[in-house]
Amino acid sequence: MSSEPTSADAGLAVKPPFLTFVLIAVNVLIYILIQYQGGPTYENLIRYGAKENGLIAEGEIGRLFFPMFLHASPAHILFNMFALYQFGRIFEVLTGARNFFVTYVLGGLAGNAVSFTFTRSLSVGASSSLFALLMALYVLERYQLKINAESTGIKAKTSLGPIIIINAVITFVIPNIDWASHLGGAIAGAFIGIGIVMRHKMSVRMMSMVKYWRVDNEILNVKFYHREGFYLGTVAFLVLISLSKIPAVAFADRVFGLGVLDASQTKLRGHLVSELPAYRNAFDDVLSPANPEQMIHYALEQHVAGKYESSEALFSVLLKMNQSGLGKPEFSSKSTEALLEQAIEYSHLRRQLDSSLIEALTDEQRSVKGDPQFCRKAADYVRGLGFFGLSGLLYKCAFYEDFGNKNLARQAIADLWLNTRRCEGQTPREILITEDDARSVSDLRQAEKLRRRDCFFDLELFRSELIRGEESGLLDARGAKPKTTDRQL
Repeated sequence: MSSEPTSADAGLAVKPPFLTFVLIAVNVLIYILIQYQGGPTYENLIRYGAKENGLIAEGEIGRLFFPMFLHASPAHILFNMFALYQFGRIFEVLTGARNFFVTYVLGGLAGNAVSFTFTRSLSVGASSSLFALLMALYVLERYQLKINAESTGIKAKTSLGPIIIINAVITFVIPNIDWASHLGGAIAGAFIGIGIVMRHKMSVRMMSMVKYWRVDNEILNVKFYHREGFYLGTVAFLVLISLSKIPAVAFADRVFGLGVLDASQTKLRGHLVSELPAYRNAFDDVLSPANPEQMIHYALEQHVAGKYESSEALFSVLLKMNQSGLGKPEFSSKSTEALLEQAIEYSHLRRQLDSSLIEALTDEQRSVKGDPQFCRKAADYVRGLGFFGLSGLLYKCAFYEDFGNKNLARQAIADLWLNTRRCEGQTPREILITEDDARSVSDLRQAEKLRRRDCFFDLELFRSELIRGEESGLLDARGAKPKTTDRQL
């Protein structure tokens, strides 16, 4: 609209846009609450209801509603609240608080539903609701300009058209903006705007009938949203259509969402692999479920049996133990480290180990067969000690032992995520280079980039393996065990 209506424009008292300020306050208060609890991190946003496809597929339909009150950064909320202040006031004054609130909610629901259908990424923000308000205002403005042109003969251009175009360009130019959410909100807003215009046309006809046909004046009080059932039903239908995608949501997305949600609900920080020596007794005991010598024999058994995914996870755990100096001197040596790295590569390439490599890794021909839950027991034990980086890999091994077990995959994701939280809490000094070694600020930035990559490596590797397993037909959305025994990820 070119200008805000005032009480002087029609000789009527106009209520202040109270609800606009209430919604702004709600959004800001929620953001402050999240900021107080650690900031709008990925896991905090998930905990507060962000649109996350895997969790929606697991039944958390409320995640189509809550994102319209969540924001990911100070700039994000400042921009959205400024837009809500600018356009929300106008829309509320023009159509009333009830119409304004329903448009805000329907726009948010429609936007998140379309986002669920077409995008996989986490999404938050009031943008879909704002696009609904903006598009509804655009339709009303076009209608107003048409009436003015018919009565005065003066044609004017829309003031909201350029704003919509600019925001559309921003949506596709700036990365990490949910275009589908914006599109869904805009469609809902245009639909609602057309409905309001149709209601206004009907009211005008009723006004002419009052004079000539003595129609009851109360009929003029019928407002657009007094018959909102059709429009609410239409948006509900859109949401239901989007939810028909649920069976197609990947197993990897489901367990990833569940795992991160589990991680977000614990305050545990855990320990880094570098802290393993302080718990040496818990690992060195020959009866320990996580004894390196026991584990290396089981890893070799898995590899020889062709269970390469399990053996790769176990060899990765053993490598981390070796690098921390755990176990007997021959195990913690540099030569064993090189052998374990080679074993990981062979597992990854699905190649059998050379007999010489097997002999070099163990000088005892003993077996740990007969325990199909070896990895799970070791994972439970290590998790109890707080070494989530190791327990996550062990739960990954347990998942391949009990292939398709959603709970084990979920636990692996949760623990690997907890490890990233602890890992990210370090500085480059602790993990890659020291400040004295750095030649420039760019060296520190590169160290930070590499540190983040290393922190998320095991997590992303497991997620990609799950995706590859489903693409190969070895997993389905439920994670059920495949009938075939010839598994090749």
